[in-house]
Amino acid sequence: MGSVAAQGSPSRFEITPYAAYRIGGEFEPQSDPDEADASGRGFEVHEGNAEGLILDIRTSAGDSQWEVLYAHQDTELETQPSFVGAPTLDIDVSHFQFGGTYLFEDFSAAIVPFIALTAGLARFEPELDGAEAENYFSWSFGGGVHLRADRRIGVRLEARVFGSLIDDDSALFCVSSPEVNSCAVVVEGDQIYQVEGRVGVVVRF
Repeated sequence: MGSVAAQGSPSRFEITPYAAYRIGGEFEPQSDPDEADASGRGFEVHEGNAEGLILDIRTSAGDSQWEVLYAHQDTELETQPSFVGAPTLDIDVSHFQFGGTYLFEDFSAAIVPFIALTAGLARFEPELDGAEAENYFSWSFGGGVHLRADRRIGVRLEARVFGSLIDDDSALFCVSSPEVNSCAVVVEGDQIYQVEGRVGVVVRF
């Protein structure tokens, strides 16, 4: 089959709202058993549904795009036994990233494989009064296919890995008041990874 370019000038912009399922994510506990979970297990971010929005802008090269990514998951984080409240903490995990994609458009006019690489900010925001959000550098790498029904609309199927760099020896999501002084997790410097599979509707213009 011919390339998409043979069908006419391609659209420059793509907007893709998507739904996903995300797994993985574990904070490594501090080695001191007096300040971390003595069992030695990590503090896991629960798997669950996620969603996001992608904006792609075609470059002058024609086979690549600049990409702006927003990804969000409303989930729960396991905490230390000594933490106030429940054994889990409701938390929003959001990624704001910028990068690019490379399109293998010579493969097919209707099925276009691609790879994507982005970097930016990860924000872990607890849903707890008095606890502050944590911001970290993050990156993501993914790949998938565009299924192009026509020049203006299609479907994007993708798997993507997220990595977030965590500060060394950190006490995270702490609550400090005259009544309470406690932190949800105490971790060693590490990188946490999450993986999501996603499907989105692509609109081109």
